[in-house]
Amino acid sequence: MAYLKTWRERKRELDEFLQDSDSDDFPLGMPNVSDSDNEPETSNSSDSFEFNNDDNHSSTESEKEQSDEQVNVNLEDDLRKWATTNRETHRSVNQLLSILRKQGHLLPMDARTLLATPQDKTSVAKCGGQYKYFGLEKGICPFLSQTESNEVHLSVNIDGIPLFKSTGIQFWPILAKFGTFDPFIIAIFCGQQKPSPLDEFLSDFLNEYKHLKNNGLSYQDQTYTVKIKALICDAPARAYLKCIKNHNSYESCERCLIRGNYVEGRIVFNEKECPSRSDEAFSRAEYSNHQTSVSPLIAAGIPCVSAFVLDYMHLVILGVVRRLLTFLIRGPKLC
Repeated sequence: MAYLKTWRERKRELDEFLQDSDSDDFPLGMPNVSDSDNEPETSNSSDSFEFNNDDNHSSTESEKEQSDEQVNVNLEDDLRKWATTNRETHRSVNQLLSILRKQGHLLPMDARTLLATPQDKTSVAKCGGQYKYFGLEKGICPFLSQTESNEVHLSVNIDGIPLFKSTGIQFWPILAKFGTFDPFIIAIFCGQQKPSPLDEFLSDFLNEYKHLKNNGLSYQDQTYTVKIKALICDAPARAYLKCIKNHNSYESCERCLIRGNYVEGRIVFNEKECPSRSDEAFSRAEYSNHQTSVSPLIAAGIPCVSAFVLDYMHLVILGVVRRLLTFLIRGPKLC
């Protein structure tokens, strides 16, 4: 950058000299020769080649620096918008910044500086790991200006995500969405195991949900009703959130009171008609053989039977269908 700045100054001085000189026929440093007697002028040649004074030079240089700074600011804004809109990785942004810096642009060296990534630690120690709460209302409000309805029916997902194969570190995010909009993060937990205790992990989310459910959400002089329509989780996550027995237990069915039988190393539910479970009985903890404890979702008014959607992928595609295909290919011959 120092080389480019010096080159610009020399080029500007040369342009000013060519404009102020009387003749363009002689190279730089040669004295001017008159046309009458071809004798060198008696005046000092240095006077003819005198540059502008320091004041003009300083003002011109200051204006040039201000112009360069404005260009860099605009370029940073464009790059920041491009990176966030296209969800570019930090590696690709760093490569682009390196190329632009070689071309003389005053830009940050790292994507984290360009995107103004916060350096302070905002998570708190909770539930045996690090926890960060973003907020339910904060995630809903950006989409309210694009919807015409005053009702917000949320679909919530809570599940564990392993990060590495070599360690047990995992994420437990609380995600939500409504309508056709993109999902947003309500809270996230990171630790060596799933968050425990459960009521402490869900406390911030459930407290804010109860407030919005009872009082509504006020946004731009309008009040919106907020309600959880469905909780979408796989079988282990459903058992964890509802505080029920795992899906391989005798009374693990979440929809009816059927009791399974142990057949050839697996639990089989072979009865066709059984009484259904109800939200009211579940809230009163009447299913002692099914529930392990009282779920914190009950206190928030979330129906723990009808609100939980059964996982089609694990029940059918990776469950029954895969088992049928396994039996057809590898046996047993009688089934």
